[in-house]
Amino acid sequence: MIRRTLFYILIAAAFVGCENDIAAVMEFDSKKAAVENGTGITTIFSQGGKVNAKLTAPAMERSLDKPSYVMFKQGLKVFMYNDTLGLESTLSADTGRYLEDEGYVYLKKNVVVINKKGEKLNTEELNWDPKKKIFYSTKEVFIKTPTDSLHGWGLEANEDFSEKKIISVSGPITVQDSLSTQ
Repeated sequence: MIRRTLFYILIAAAFVGCENDIAAVMEFDSKKAAVENGTGITTIFSQGGKVNAKLTAPAMERSLDKPSYVMFKQGLKVFMYNDTLGLESTLSADTGRYLEDEGYVYLKKNVVVINKKGEKLNTEELNWDPKKKIFYSTKEVFIKTPTDSLHGWGLEANEDFSEKKIISVSGPITVQDSLSTQ
């Protein structure tokens, strides 16, 4: 009889010892559920029924906590199109972060942009300001055109990189004679 009573006491003690704090469980579950992950990502962006960009990435992590963001830790590539789906430019980076509420984009490590004129931008950091509709950087930039190579620090460029300005130019610059183009 004593053995049986001792057995029941041990089982009851085990159940009491295994109690979970429901608040702690809910907090753990909410933190775990606050992140979405995806692989083999392809996203099409459009406005007014017209495709204007396509993003591809091997992986994506999306945080649902405020401020919400999307992270591309394994790199990304963006193809930007004109109204007739002609390729305007391509952009690639080793990492990227998109702040969903504000619309800002931050690209880092081996950022490369190539526009339809064959001009190539290389930098370690490039950012997108959706309010001003410009790309900008405060880091070192290299621009290679079919006729020239430019180097400097800081950059501002429009959305399709057809217009760009290096803030602090370094090195030789070739200036085209305005009379020779007439």
